[in-house]
Amino acid sequence: MSKILTVTIPSYNTEKYIDECLPYLIDERIISDIEILIVSDGSKDNTVSVAQKWADKYPGSIRVIDKENGGHGSTINRGILEATGKYFKVVDGDDWVVTENFVKLVDYLKQAEVDIINNPYLEHNEETTAETPMMNLEISARKIVEHDQVVEQIKIPPMHTITYRTSILKDNEIKIDEKMFYVDVEYICYPLPFVKTSVYLDFPVYVYRTNSGTQSMAISNMVKNRVMHLTMTKHIWNFITKLPKETNPTVKKVLTQRFSELIIAQYVINLSIPNRTERKSETSSFTTFLKDEHVLNNNEILSLSKLLIRTNGSIIKPAVIMRNSLQSNRTWQVIERSILNSIKRMKK
Repeated sequence: MSKILTVTIPSYNTEKYIDECLPYLIDERIISDIEILIVSDGSKDNTVSVAQKWADKYPGSIRVIDKENGGHGSTINRGILEATGKYFKVVDGDDWVVTENFVKLVDYLKQAEVDIINNPYLEHNEETTAETPMMNLEISARKIVEHDQVVEQIKIPPMHTITYRTSILKDNEIKIDEKMFYVDVEYICYPLPFVKTSVYLDFPVYVYRTNSGTQSMAISNMVKNRVMHLTMTKHIWNFITKLPKETNPTVKKVLTQRFSELIIAQYVINLSIPNRTERKSETSSFTTFLKDEHVLNNNEILSLSKLLIRTNGSIIKPAVIMRNSLQSNRTWQVIERSILNSIKRMKK
């Protein structure tokens, strides 16, 4: 029996989470319709043996792939390669889904013909257990439309929201960087020029775990891994500049504005480098790259990003210093989320 949905679960040393994640995906109403690929990225713990117990129990629906370490991107690439489902979704090994809504998603996909599906998602704070709804959009739900009609409202969403038609990924040979962090941006952006139709389903499916202490988005970790973020940012720009002329202009605009947000993030990272010499050198080098690429001449680049380029980031240096001193404060986290959401809504 052909599968409706392939769920790829990237897993690296997630033995303590696998038994939490999988029960939420398994429901007798849809288990025969889905394919779950647990891709162990060279795990050094018991991830594979724990996952294999589930594969033994559901041999027609769960498969374990044990590969050498290649980073998060490599697990997604392998999942795309191995996928047999009509649709494709990524659920990280330390996250989970809302079972009832996951069943609703699969049931919808059984009768759908659409390139991309977006759902709201929940952020689960591991410390407080609070769950915050994210990406509740004011657009028509459950109505398949041309993607360019809604892309400016959806913009570039987190990967937790997305389900792709698998053929979009396979036919266009979508492949993201390996041995790197932050490649979720590539996974979201690279297929978009090929997406023609879209639907928004107004119920949350994905539950994203935060404050687990291992995430790569904490500022100290971003500084440590700043070369990876810079490399990804440059790859996104290279991707945008090489888009065919016939690319939908609205899609190109949204991709360019996402690149603008990456510019802001890179300046924040560089200005957070503790060593003054490295901070100054790397910030100036990034500014030079952007000027050499004539980013300032692009009309879709956000005004704040252009201001950062013109001032070599100095315009936000006081704010970065304040952020770094307050980042563990919960009140500041709420304020910062509001600021970031405002930036994402900026047009120019």
